[in-house]
Amino acid sequence: MTDESLYLRFVVALGIGLAAGIERGWKQRDEPSGQREAGIRTFTILALIGFGAGVGAAPLGPLFAAAVALGVFAFVVTMYFFDASKPGADRGATTEAAALLVFMSGALAGAGEVLAAAIAGVMLVLLLDLKHELHSFLRRVQELELTAGIKLLVVSVVLLPVLPNRGFGPGGVLNPFELWWAVVVIAAIGFAGYIAMRIAGANKGALMMGLLGGLVSSTSLTLSAARASQTAPAAAPALAAAVATAQSVMFIRTGLVVAALNAALLQHIIIPLACGALAAIGCALWLARRAFVGEQDQAIDPVSPDMLNSAIKFVVVVACVLIVAHYAQVYAGDIGVVLAGVVSGAIDVDAASVSASRMSGGELHNATLSAAGLSVAGALVSNSVVKAMIARTQGTAAFARPAMLVLGVSAVAVGAGIAIELLLP
Repeated sequence: MTDESLYLRFVVALGIGLAAGIERGWKQRDEPSGQREAGIRTFTILALIGFGAGVGAAPLGPLFAAAVALGVFAFVVTMYFFDASKPGADRGATTEAAALLVFMSGALAGAGEVLAAAIAGVMLVLLLDLKHELHSFLRRVQELELTAGIKLLVVSVVLLPVLPNRGFGPGGVLNPFELWWAVVVIAAIGFAGYIAMRIAGANKGALMMGLLGGLVSSTSLTLSAARASQTAPAAAPALAAAVATAQSVMFIRTGLVVAALNAALLQHIIIPLACGALAAIGCALWLARRAFVGEQDQAIDPVSPDMLNSAIKFVVVVACVLIVAHYAQVYAGDIGVVLAGVVSGAIDVDAASVSASRMSGGELHNATLSAAGLSVAGALVSNSVVKAMIARTQGTAAFARPAMLVLGVSAVAVGAGIAIELLLP
């Protein structure tokens, strides 16, 4: 062990103890002397004891560290019962639990797990400081919201990792992991958007939903926004602005994906991308202005944000489209490449962009750059059309009209860009 390493471990352990102690001490700064719980000195000492136990575990053996930990545990438990026995005591065990975690973090730092110790220490201080905010949040959470969140955790953390991550079916296009990942993404966007609207209000929350959803999947965002307009009609204008925002992000994201995979292909789609992006950004600014001007942000009534059923149905359609796109590509050559882009782009523009980039470059080189460019541009148009259909069939009229307008305008703009590209020498 070098001196520099030992000093770093010591500084991390000391910092954890000081940070937690300052937070606890600041909260008790108005308490009379003798009635305060563990503060800056106690927490710092516990962190340093943990540091000593972690450092001493190597030369003295794990029994040394275990004995020190047992002693600290006994001290903390005794401290809790002593304070709880005071007249009028009505308290939880947060300080005692924090004291134990500070000791463990100090021990981790002493044992060389500096990053783990730092993360644990910082998260502890954050949780201690957010006491009132967390309690306020819990008071606002409804049972149906909690149930929806737990379901989302089950399908993403428990079920997703056990699914096979390889292709099945014709051409190996059906990947259970990727298909279920789409379910998780759609459900998560819907849930996150609902929470954002509950916390920030209908308008601001919807726009946050559009920006973040556009980074992941603008199609999933459109479905989530359409469903949200049913449960929160007052947010329909802002939800339409969210769709326009996601549409703008989609064009930018597509350009970045193509540039990263096949820079030569970007030259063949830059005009359609630019036309579509400018149209979508203009519509997004217009709709956002309409959503905010003259109207106060409205609260969202608690409803179930569970999107799993809609997400599963949507992904079943995705699987069917992928099979059709595979056969179009196999049996129709360059025309099939374009058709495959149009069909697969109806569901996922990124899939069409990646496929076209790979087919027109690298080892595959199964398609010309012009055909690949038309494939990506066609995917952008078909994706916009499908999202307009989703808005019409899944959302309210107040949401569907402006959403279909922005999607239609951007699709026409991409079409105009394709025409310009074809006319250029």
